[in-house]
Amino acid sequence: MDLDAFLPLLDPTADPRVLTRADAFARGYSRRAIDHRVATGRWRRVLPRTYLTVDTLTWRDRLDAALAFAGPQALLSGAAALADEELRSVRRPDQVLVVVPLSVAVHPHGWVRVRRTARMPERALLPGPRRVPMARAVADLALERRRLDDVRALVTEAVRRDLCTIEELMTELATGPRSGSAFLRQAIEEASGGAWSAPEARAATVLRRAGVPAFEPNARINLPDGRWFFVDFLWRELRAVLEIDSVEHHASPPDADNTSDKHLALETLGYSVVHRTPRFVTRQPRAFVTGIAAWLDARRAALSA
Repeated sequence: MDLDAFLPLLDPTADPRVLTRADAFARGYSRRAIDHRVATGRWRRVLPRTYLTVDTLTWRDRLDAALAFAGPQALLSGAAALADEELRSVRRPDQVLVVVPLSVAVHPHGWVRVRRTARMPERALLPGPRRVPMARAVADLALERRRLDDVRALVTEAVRRDLCTIEELMTELATGPRSGSAFLRQAIEEASGGAWSAPEARAATVLRRAGVPAFEPNARINLPDGRWFFVDFLWRELRAVLEIDSVEHHASPPDADNTSDKHLALETLGYSVVHRTPRFVTRQPRAFVTGIAAWLDARRAALSA
């Protein structure tokens, strides 16, 4: 635990870890006193008119400093707002994005990106540094990503983790910038169709565009003993199941065992279960579609025989 972060709570007179020049004046410091602390290394200037009063600049300090620098109306957005939500698709960014109203005359500096916007949202009612609502953060980050699969991963994970809803993302899409929004639009459409991951979304899109018979994405199958499984794609009348299995998922022995157990249980009940990897779907989409279509035809013929 970082006890320094709690010093202001234990001692209300203690200086906060991050403060602006205006904050220092309000606390009774003169210009000379501020300059002396910076010159002697007691404080460190991390952004214009923004100081760190401790030795180490942490991730939280960076966020607080960005907000302090950009002003009281600034809110974190994009990866900076999402990085601490434990999303596998988001890492802590090198540059912190803050959004401010058009009326705020502040400019980007160093590792702080400032976006002036006419669509200034209300602050999200979440603990920690001031942030935009999660749907806005997801949309802002999605618009910056240049690969469809990266946007798919972000959208599906955010929705699956209940950080935001499809409807909230659709509102952001409708009211946000049109330029660069094509990937976000497609990812939202795929997520609304039931995709739970980027590989599933990609596979579903390939199958639908090829005219493969309609399927249920992320369908639940109930077992006679009371257990149930979710499968990636189900053709219920054909009792046919397609699973998109990533190498990452099967790197864990328990995950691999669970997949094998599910496969055995479904096959025992008369389901035909086929597995494909995201790599195969991406690298050989035509072969993927052809194989699935032939498998479904064979399945239909076997059940009608």
